[in-house]
Amino acid sequence: MTPRDRFHTALDLGTPDRLPIFYQHLGAAKWLLQDTGLRIHDGLHDPEVFARLSLAALRMYGFDNVMAGWGDLLVEAKAHGMEWKFPERDFYPRPDKYVPMSEVDKIQPVDPMDDPSWSIMLKAAKIMVDEAGSDAAVVSGIAAPNLIASEIVGMDNLMMGYLTDPDVVEKLLSTIVQSSIAYCERAAEAGVENIFIENSLAGGEMVDRAMYEQWDRRFTKQTLDAYHGAGMRTIVHNCTEKPLWEPQIEMRTKAFHFQVNAVNVNEVFSALKGNTCVMAGIDSRELMLNGAPEAIDAEVKRVIDLWGKDPGFMVVPGCEMPYKVPQENIKALRDSVEKYGRA
Repeated sequence: MTPRDRFHTALDLGTPDRLPIFYQHLGAAKWLLQDTGLRIHDGLHDPEVFARLSLAALRMYGFDNVMAGWGDLLVEAKAHGMEWKFPERDFYPRPDKYVPMSEVDKIQPVDPMDDPSWSIMLKAAKIMVDEAGSDAAVVSGIAAPNLIASEIVGMDNLMMGYLTDPDVVEKLLSTIVQSSIAYCERAAEAGVENIFIENSLAGGEMVDRAMYEQWDRRFTKQTLDAYHGAGMRTIVHNCTEKPLWEPQIEMRTKAFHFQVNAVNVNEVFSALKGNTCVMAGIDSRELMLNGAPEAIDAEVKRVIDLWGKDPGFMVVPGCEMPYKVPQENIKALRDSVEKYGRA
């Protein structure tokens, strides 16, 4: 089975030859930058560099997909007027100036191919599809509308706007939905078949269920419905400590990606089996970064044993692997899935 077939079989609730391993964003970037001599800054300005870095991850780490979506947490916001800056040390950009709430009504839907930054990811995705798409799954990436809004105007301003300017927030989110759907259409034109949706504002430590339903789920579902209509396999990601997983899976995403240590695993596994592909995330912040390879092996075995032999399952890092994750720990994850995850 090719990595692409393996990945898609699991997403489609089938049983592949072994459990796939999902690679998120530009995880463990340090070793990719060292190996290629390239820079993140240049990748976000040049689709060829973006693609070379992503394809290096496929070559070096041997997971089953390549990600055409790193940097997406700010790219969409920049396309809608937020200004960013790059740190002195080569890494992802950071917000420099948010759009004032008084200017939000001027924001219009964006065609990503018309934006100088957002289009980079799509042009790079086409390169990845052409060079690796017959063998590995190519996964595009976008944030959920509410998360994009938080990066356009700032989290504090957005949450205050829920209370003081609900009509303004409603219009902003509706505009972002239109741009998000345009992104999906452009990704599909590039030959991409999978879309990763970062939905990590859906956590009980940040919002209650009613607030989530009103300002997050309602708009995320509009995008998911459009993504499904375009033939995309959807992966909803939530790495919060108190994920609101039940309303998220009601959106009928193809796959749900979460941290196993943040939920009642047996409850979530039982609810999703046979309905949604489970991407069970082991701890990437501590275990993958600082743990011993033997501890990673033991955790992978534990999670696979909890799941059993049912189809539609992956064991993966719970979020983007930190910048300096030891290469021996990446190998330990890959080797342990190979050892315990064979059909």
